[in-house]
Amino acid sequence: MSIISLLAKQNLILRKNNLQYALLKNSAAKRNMLNNISFGGVSSFENAYNYEKALDLNAISASSELMAINAELSAINGYCDKTLNYLA
Repeated sequence: MSIISLLAKQNLILRKNNLQYALLKNSAAKRNMLNNISFGGVSSFENAYNYEKALDLNAISASSELMAINAELSAINGYCDKTLNYLA
């Protein structure tokens, strides 16, 4: 495996770890929202809905990017196993 391939793989793994951490924080925020919510009126319902919608959109975005990173890592590993240079 070339140095360039190793650096690319390290960068992808770093991005993957950051995305997984973001997804965990997102999940924790949803749990906290459900545990600590106090509905005092219509504006609280709207705020809760908007916050939940934002969390869901962030989760979808992070999950999509995570799938793309996993595909790239798989490609790097597959090509390196066949002794091809991924970035050449």
